[in-house]
Amino acid sequence: MFISGIYSLNQEINTTETSLSTSAVDIEIEELNKNNQPFNEDGSFVLPGDEIILIPRINNLGIDCYIRAKIEYIINNEVFQANDYIDGNYKSWTKKGEYYYYDSVLPKRDSIDLFNKVVIPNLSSEYNGKTVVVHIIVEAVQAKNFNGNWEEVEIKRSVDRTYDIDYEGESSVIYEDDSNHHIILNDGFFNKLGNMLPGDSIFESVKLLNKSKSKNEYYLSIDYNNLTSKELALLQNIKLVIKNKNGKILVDSNLANKNNHVLGTYKKDEEDVFTFEISLPKELDNEFSKLYSKIKWKFSYKVLSKVLDGHEENNPKTGDFDINISIAVFILSSIGLIVILFMWKKESENIENKI
Repeated sequence: MFISGIYSLNQEINTTETSLSTSAVDIEIEELNKNNQPFNEDGSFVLPGDEIILIPRINNLGIDCYIRAKIEYIINNEVFQANDYIDGNYKSWTKKGEYYYYDSVLPKRDSIDLFNKVVIPNLSSEYNGKTVVVHIIVEAVQAKNFNGNWEEVEIKRSVDRTYDIDYEGESSVIYEDDSNHHIILNDGFFNKLGNMLPGDSIFESVKLLNKSKSKNEYYLSIDYNNLTSKELALLQNIKLVIKNKNGKILVDSNLANKNNHVLGTYKKDEEDVFTFEISLPKELDNEFSKLYSKIKWKFSYKVLSKVLDGHEENNPKTGDFDINISIAVFILSSIGLIVILFMWKKESENIENKI
């Protein structure tokens, strides 16, 4: 039994992981004065014709995005035309309906000023003591995979989780039973899984070459541990499709599926090239943003038959159970231990009888 355990532990297994994360749209608005300091004139008294320096600055804390803004200028619950009394560089914006649309992509870590000055209208005495309110709403949508149709966008608040917008992801692979001699991967296999966005698709190529003297069936399985329910739900939403070089779909699943995926059966010196595609549904919302997960890619194979002197010899099987050396040694050792225990018990009984 000890021999059996040692034999199993000596199988060649290399363990590595792939990290992935989802990115997010994340903006904030600062209110600044002429000195680029926080605006602190709330509650101040103003007169008709006064000019108030107020600069709403939109900071992009997340990924590249498109933005739009709605400005409401209200005095005593009466709405005034904002563009008549609020000065700014509107050349960079296009007015459509209630919103101003910024004409360019706002890059990550960049900012844009919405306007720079508010003018108090010349109003009659009935407005004396009334409050002037400038209400600003700014909305953002990811620039990547966006078709320009804001009507299809459901605006939600960004989730309150920290993340790294420059995270590029890491890549690693598990080879089991010497399959690292048969599987060839591109450098940095799936190392661009950082900051994935809804609508993203990432492709990788995997080459298989059976260098052994046997006919083998090859598998891929995915493993993970200690995920939160949200991280597991994310993996369930990430689609995995694998095709061979002829375009045949071998796997159509998701990254949460831990079952063995069969890549095919290949004889000695046969080869194939697989295309792996990982995609994130476009309709995924903010609940799945700023998430991190780690998965393990596990490539393995099973020997179906060996080629000896040009002839193929099948391995003995009992159903789907392969009898290998470690199991055989374990079974024989177990039988031996039972026999020894039985003989020891019998000998003990004989001794008792003699006494």
